[in-house]
Amino acid sequence: MKIFLNKQTQKLATLAVASLMLFSCSSDDDGVDSVASIVEPIMLDCSYFDTNPDVHLTDDPNAPVDYIVNCDPMTSGDFIIDAGVVIAFESDAGLRLGKYADGKIQMNGTADKPIILTGTQKDKGSWRGIQISSDNPANRMDYVTVEYAGQTGRGGWALQGSLIGTYGAVLEMNHCTVQHGHLIGFHWYNNSKSLTLSNSTFTGNETPIETSVNHINSIDGTSTYTGNVNNYIKLTSHDVYQDVTFHKTDVPFLSTGFKPDNGAKRRFTFEPGVTILMEAGSQIRFQNAFHYNHEIIMVGTAEDPITIKGKEDVPGYWTGIQIDYTTNPLNEIGFLDIANAGATNGYPNGAILLGSWDIFLNMHDVNFIDCFEYAVSIERPNDINFSYNNLNLVNTPKMFSDWSGGEI
Repeated sequence: MKIFLNKQTQKLATLAVASLMLFSCSSDDDGVDSVASIVEPIMLDCSYFDTNPDVHLTDDPNAPVDYIVNCDPMTSGDFIIDAGVVIAFESDAGLRLGKYADGKIQMNGTADKPIILTGTQKDKGSWRGIQISSDNPANRMDYVTVEYAGQTGRGGWALQGSLIGTYGAVLEMNHCTVQHGHLIGFHWYNNSKSLTLSNSTFTGNETPIETSVNHINSIDGTSTYTGNVNNYIKLTSHDVYQDVTFHKTDVPFLSTGFKPDNGAKRRFTFEPGVTILMEAGSQIRFQNAFHYNHEIIMVGTAEDPITIKGKEDVPGYWTGIQIDYTTNPLNEIGFLDIANAGATNGYPNGAILLGSWDIFLNMHDVNFIDCFEYAVSIERPNDINFSYNNLNLVNTPKMFSDWSGGEI
């Protein structure tokens, strides 16, 4: 059976020392105990998972690879991996954890003994990846590397990603690495439940992370997202059903637009230094069918402004920001660079649209850069509480318009 020599440094060092001892011993050293032989990996097929609802995988210090998985099982019980375990997955293999139940998922790596989930072939997409559906609050991954996963094609999951959360999944993820994945490294779907993410690395993938705005609170500056084909965090378009905070990260967010749902008042906070790239024709809208007085806190600093711009540097590439029916006195937009916004197919076409008569907004220190025609369009100029100062036009033709495109 083939041995995969990719165990952690600790095991490699042990083997190296053992080899040195073996070759340096003379014929007079017959009393010295022989060094332990390398242990071959254990094969785990679907029959193993069928007969073991609860799985506990342990580390063998003498095995460069502890286990090989050659199928794509669904588990329902507890799934626990000890520190130092290395699992290699064959093509069409992977793990679907907690598919129809809430079994506990714990991968307990450490800084000295990380867990490695890899492919038998070191190619992007050589195996399926890990799918998590369990909603057990004890689910966690610490010091785990997931690499060369994200396989698509015959028999593949409709879901994309090397590490996937879906169907109400709950996960706390610390000091993990998702690397060299095909398509999406970490895909946390909108129908997942709860994510806590910190101090992790997403690199060498096509896209590091794809998720919904509803899970944006977990994407923060403690993790790194660079070194991918697409160096952005992709956000899918969904109604926002909770308070959300956009944290400053080392790559921009890419958004197809978002707005609050119709359930309750929502708070939208954007930290200084946040950068959002907007897809063609997309819009950020702080409005819904009911008057909930949503809070908009979009305030950068002079040294670290917030930037919201088109994915392509083209005037009118995306529609812009629209604010309706919120008289919340906390609404503030300041130290913002907004670029490439404004509708190109009619009026109103401001980069920022103030619709309805129920609006409170303090806007200051905003640069309108390469926007299509107007910076701000106002539906009812005499009926809103709108204060502003230090608004600047940079390659944007005009400042204010009414709802029909007339300059005011």
